[in-house]
Amino acid sequence: MRIAFVVHGYPPREAAGVELVAKEQADALVRRGHRVSVFARGYAGRDEVVREEVDGVRVWRASCALDATPRLEDTWDNRVFDAPFAELLDAFRPDVVHVQHLVLLSPNLLELARERDLPIALSVHDAYFLCHRLFLVDHRDERCPGPDAGARCEACLADLGGAAVARARFDFMARRLALADAVVAPSRALGERYAAEMPFLSGRIEVIEPGLATLPARAPSDARAARGDAERLRLLFVGTWLPHKGLDVLVDAVRRLDPARFELAIRGGPVAGREAWVDRLVEATRGLPVAWQGEFAPDRRDQVLSDADVLVLPSRCDESWSRVVREARAAGLAVVAPRTGGPGEALRDGVDALLVEPGSASGLARALERLVADRALVARLAAAPARCPTADEAAARLEELYARLHAKRAARARSRRPRVTVAYVTKNGAELLDDSLSAVRRQQGDFELVEILAVDSGSRDGTLAILERHGARVLEIAPEEFGHGRTRNLAVRAARGDVVVFLTQDASPAHDEWLARLLAPLAADPLVAGAWSRHVPRSGCHPMEWRRVVEFPLFAGSPVLISSARGNPDYARNGELASWFSNNASAIPRALLERWPFPDVEFAEDQAWARLVLEAGFRTALVNDSVVYHSHAYSPWTNLQRNFDHACAMRDALGRRDDLRAADCVRAALRETRRDIAFWAAHRGRNRMRVAARWAVPAAAYHLGAFGGRWLGARAARLPAGVKRTLSLRERQRAGR
Repeated sequence: MRIAFVVHGYPPREAAGVELVAKEQADALVRRGHRVSVFARGYAGRDEVVREEVDGVRVWRASCALDATPRLEDTWDNRVFDAPFAELLDAFRPDVVHVQHLVLLSPNLLELARERDLPIALSVHDAYFLCHRLFLVDHRDERCPGPDAGARCEACLADLGGAAVARARFDFMARRLALADAVVAPSRALGERYAAEMPFLSGRIEVIEPGLATLPARAPSDARAARGDAERLRLLFVGTWLPHKGLDVLVDAVRRLDPARFELAIRGGPVAGREAWVDRLVEATRGLPVAWQGEFAPDRRDQVLSDADVLVLPSRCDESWSRVVREARAAGLAVVAPRTGGPGEALRDGVDALLVEPGSASGLARALERLVADRALVARLAAAPARCPTADEAAARLEELYARLHAKRAARARSRRPRVTVAYVTKNGAELLDDSLSAVRRQQGDFELVEILAVDSGSRDGTLAILERHGARVLEIAPEEFGHGRTRNLAVRAARGDVVVFLTQDASPAHDEWLARLLAPLAADPLVAGAWSRHVPRSGCHPMEWRRVVEFPLFAGSPVLISSARGNPDYARNGELASWFSNNASAIPRALLERWPFPDVEFAEDQAWARLVLEAGFRTALVNDSVVYHSHAYSPWTNLQRNFDHACAMRDALGRRDDLRAADCVRAALRETRRDIAFWAAHRGRNRMRVAARWAVPAAAYHLGAFGGRWLGARAARLPAGVKRTLSLRERQRAGR
């Protein structure tokens, strides 16, 4: 197999954590008989591509200079590496592309691989796609809980002149992540963090520990014990001298220890721009047994580890994996590390390590004091068995992943268009169903209509004959089995398409591009969980319903109106409107519905589902230029029953309750009646008095039914069961009446 790696640097010129992982995995894959080429960034300061061979791996180092004063977004969204990367892809013709890291390159390179229909595995070694600072540590060097769809990034990016692009970066990274066929995380913790922020990745993340090419020698336990209790406990820090690694936390902690009982070796090195920060830490350790020993050559690793008793990892960020922890455990060192992230996942508190809260100097000091005071504890932690996967084991896992992705490539090539199931939930819908089905059959666009599916719950009119005439596949259930959420989930399980488009039997597409426009937001944004159509009233519906439809506030917005919960203060202020969603005409990926099915509620399953996915981090889209005819001509009594059911659903599913009093209901009904008369007079160009003479009484009765139903629904818990059955339209439909 021909495998192309992409990484921002490659040994021997660059040899930090990710670069070492990339080389060790490339070498292991070569040993397993594969051909590997690496596309890495060069740092020559001029535009050039240097091709060389490193231990049997062909390496292309592309040095492409950005503008002298680039915009902030140019640091992640640029095209300067496109040409040399395209040259590698076309010359090497890989079977799979494995992107190890894209910092200092550009996520746009993923598009070039996708354009060539190449399978893509994407490793996330840190929070690069979530955080401009890579490690979810903010501009104050404090732990960050996450980007909040980019809203929380604005403060961090403001000092770089780019607060305005914070949300754009989040969306940009989401779209690029969606191009990967599989995402590889070094730990379950990092994978879960990505899935929490980018929920469309749920189920697509594969945890593969990078492994180590060589394990350090384990010093004999008696050799460590021979040093005796009288000597100082030897502590070791290995890492970059930056705030996310918590070196300041470690300095604060050791200043609380008895200097006669420990010594600390600090290995690693500073980073340009942080010299003053390091100088302050060096000054803070003056007079303490702390040695700032700097970097060491890779061949001295075993000696550096053997000179220590305890490795201290004081990181304030969530380490994704931590090579040094694995090396220290393999060498027989006890470890103190954060209880979160990769180390917290691999280590066992009190067995082979002491785990502490990340970023807590006091917690770290207490753990170190325990070890200083109890050498038997140190020995017990150090003696615990250690296991770390090798680079060859990681390569074997990657080999299996590549083979699966390569096999999926053929299936993907067979159909690039969305495969759609249009699903109806039907019962006695003969009056309008034929019109709806005919409009569906007329739809045009870049999609494949796989089937029309209907779940029917006991129709007694001509509904089944109409469905048969239009070639629909019908699942029949008993009326008492019906539930708005439950029945639609049944349709999802039976659907053959990749996208399930729901239509109610009384909703008809208004034009031949209704479906294509409805599907478009799902393709454009991987965070859009579902899209729904604007409604327009059918001719002949009464003024009260006509006004309700055309004055619905969301229908006056932009062609595509995106709703979200994260980073959206309007969601907290008006969650009902922000989470509005309608299954009268909606499109949702089937795979997403399998993970986030409709709640098993009796009414308003669409809004309950929308709130569920919005709070999981997804978005929904109202597509105002995808239009269906949908309106009702309810009688006052039926309107009361529907509003009763809706109020019960809002209370039971979403915890919302109307505080209307009976007098409020009357005043509101009269107010809405006056608005109906004014609206209909203006809409029809008629005299208001004539409109009032015709519609004042029906409108007042209609609105009294609506507000009365809401009032009764808010008090449903106090009503006798028989009364509730009478008031509920759902109960009557379920009973077949």
